[in-house]
Amino acid sequence: MRSRIDLDGVSLTDPANPYMTLAVFRFRTKEGVVLLIPESAEKLVPWSAIERASVDLVAGKVEIGLAPDYVAKESWLRGARHLTGEWLDRRVLTAVELGLLK
Repeated sequence: MRSRIDLDGVSLTDPANPYMTLAVFRFRTKEGVVLLIPESAEKLVPWSAIERASVDLVAGKVEIGLAPDYVAKESWLRGARHLTGEWLDRRVLTAVELGLLK
């Protein structure tokens, strides 16, 4: 099985309240990002509502910055304009396993 970055299931929180999960990352699509709203349904956040998005390979962190007008009409965000989360790889690889070091 090929290993790859798997962001499905990463819990996203507002940095101002890191103890409450606002959404769970599901997929990236041509139209936007699909997030699962806890105890609800999947929600497509269109690219037009996303001001910035990043994946930090060193820290294992996902960040999404949302447009103020989108946040104002989406009550599930509770006013949060920035969502962050950390992921753990399902399989931890070493350079030795990959044949890069002996």
